[in-house]
Amino acid sequence: MRYQTSRHHTGSHGVSRAARRLRQTRRFSPWDATDEDLQFMAALTERLGAPPVSNMMRYCGPEARHLDQLGESLGDWRRVLEALARRYPHLPRSGSQASDGTTLDSAPERIVWETLVQMVPDELDLCCHPWLEEGRYLRSDFGLCAPDEETPLLCIEVMGMLGSDRICRADVEESSLDRLAKKQDWFSQPGRPLLRVIWLDMMAHPDWLEAICAEAIEAAVAQLGCGREGRRTSVPDRNARYGKRRSLSSPYRRVRK
Repeated sequence: MRYQTSRHHTGSHGVSRAARRLRQTRRFSPWDATDEDLQFMAALTERLGAPPVSNMMRYCGPEARHLDQLGESLGDWRRVLEALARRYPHLPRSGSQASDGTTLDSAPERIVWETLVQMVPDELDLCCHPWLEEGRYLRSDFGLCAPDEETPLLCIEVMGMLGSDRICRADVEESSLDRLAKKQDWFSQPGRPLLRVIWLDMMAHPDWLEAICAEAIEAAVAQLGCGREGRRTSVPDRNARYGKRRSLSSPYRRVRK
């Protein structure tokens, strides 16, 4: 019987050139970020001042479809952030500490904080986690206060797990809605500060996030004027998607923790 030798056969003690090439070439895994994924993440990180969180990807449109899949696994998403840091070392790193050194409770809070601190005017103080009621464990994520005042004119709640559609995928997300409902009931009572809620889908679009923050600042400034006259006036909540950013870029004065 006659045996035919492959053109890649190199003998019992050798290896084929094809096998060597296979070992030298790294195979791409569908559970790793692509170049397009990293470019998208870099652009969003630069706009937000912090890397986005995985849950935001579901609201970023078709460009983020693969990133949304990767966000289902903590390990896959961690590799995305590591790859982003290697490819774009000049961008902010992930974490709950803001660029000004303030430590927040979560990455979504940091994203909102990075936007707010660039916009708050001198006549307001931006407070971090202000207490709302003495003798009761009730606080808000952020507060916009009059200088030297403890009680916020307007409070901001950061819903870092859910979008404004309120579609829940887990029990913990339903629990966050329950907590928000209790806070909204507290804020609805006469004489309480105004409340603005920033949802995950708003954070996913920087123009939208800036518009919401600008509206909150405008409402707090209006409350400041009304407070001097001894009356409380509610300012309409204009959550217009992709609204134009107002010129309120003077630096914030003080952070209260």
